[in-house]
Amino acid sequence: MQKIMVVDDEEIYRYITKTMLENDYDVVCASSGEEALSVFDKENPQLVITDLLMPHMSGFELQKKFKDKYGSGVPMIFMTSDEREEQETMGFRVGAADYIHKPCSKDILLSRVGRVFDNIQHMKNLEAEARTDLLTGLYNKSYAESEITECCKHRSGVLMVIDLDSFKLVNDLVGHDAGDEVLVSFAGILKTVIRNKDVVGRIGGDEFIIFCNNIKDKFIIDAKTKQLNRMLKAEAERILGNEVDIPLGVSVGAVFVPAEGTEYGELFKKADKALYQVKQNGKHSFCLFQSDDAKPLPDINTNVKNSFAVLDERGEPSGSYEVSNEAFTTVYRYLKRSIFNYNSLVQFGIITLNFAEGIESDRTEEIMDAFAGVLRSSMRFSDVFTRKGKNQFWLLIPESNREDSVKVVLDRILNKWAGNTESQNVTVTYDIETIKCP
Repeated sequence: MQKIMVVDDEEIYRYITKTMLENDYDVVCASSGEEALSVFDKENPQLVITDLLMPHMSGFELQKKFKDKYGSGVPMIFMTSDEREEQETMGFRVGAADYIHKPCSKDILLSRVGRVFDNIQHMKNLEAEARTDLLTGLYNKSYAESEITECCKHRSGVLMVIDLDSFKLVNDLVGHDAGDEVLVSFAGILKTVIRNKDVVGRIGGDEFIIFCNNIKDKFIIDAKTKQLNRMLKAEAERILGNEVDIPLGVSVGAVFVPAEGTEYGELFKKADKALYQVKQNGKHSFCLFQSDDAKPLPDINTNVKNSFAVLDERGEPSGSYEVSNEAFTTVYRYLKRSIFNYNSLVQFGIITLNFAEGIESDRTEEIMDAFAGVLRSSMRFSDVFTRKGKNQFWLLIPESNREDSVKVVLDRILNKWAGNTESQNVTVTYDIETIKCP
């Protein structure tokens, strides 16, 4: 229930006002401005209704003392029998929420008080909207940076910049609705791992910022980072399902305050620099910036699991690997070494598309794209191909230790291509050789 403080030097008016309000509000009374000031912190009312003409301290003087002590956060209604217009004008000029003439009926008093509380709530809503990120409910970039700027100036602790690893894949592969749900869920996770006096906000698409007070130990940062990764993994599985294999995780760049400074802009750059190091060294971990080092390094060694997450970041393709010419050359050289060292078997092939006469160049591009699609879906996961020139594809088919394995792959390609309408304009030839060591 909302609490109202009634201040009046006349007991009868305190009683009448209290009686009118007490069925709808929690009401406390004070007989003077001095008493009101002395009990305000204890009672913590949301609204003060005060008489204007009181001995020792008038309502105007009480309002000024409240403003000096608490700023503009104490809404006040002046209620007085003084009917002078200049007094009412003065009341609104000094910031009164309303001005009521004595005596007044219960209905008028309740209506005016209710309107004041509605206005107070409306202002709170506007203030909340101005500082809140609408999607996540966290502080927005502007307000978070303003609050953390003050924290950096006057408090000690750690500034952490947080980025979600592989989040773009959620939007690309599952959709923006799922991406938004992940962000909202992660915002909830952040709220559970910080304390009331800490500050957290969203400063970009999948980037967040936290100031944690009185944290001076990197092992606490490590523990929080691991906790965030565990909780995000569980939420991602709930939202996306186990069948969606996206290596979502949390990377954290951190800097101690005031050990590395007190100016927010510089501290953010240091934390962001540390975050970059995490991104380059395995992700799903944290890095603490230390100015003594030429380059901040992650405090936690990259493990095999984290490295797999980086290598798998773009997900597994649905068919064979289509790569650039340069990458094809690298794979070829690697497989050739494998043949030499492990006595494995790899087939190299060239497929040539011979276009019918009169086919225009734009049309041949469409046909090449269509054939590439057939290769992706017909070849095995372990096979690799690249487009070479205007009408050729080069293939690498490793571990083809069955005599008919290459023939099976080629038959599958040609049979699927025969069902494509573009096949009528093309003659397909091929040449296959086993790669041998010199």
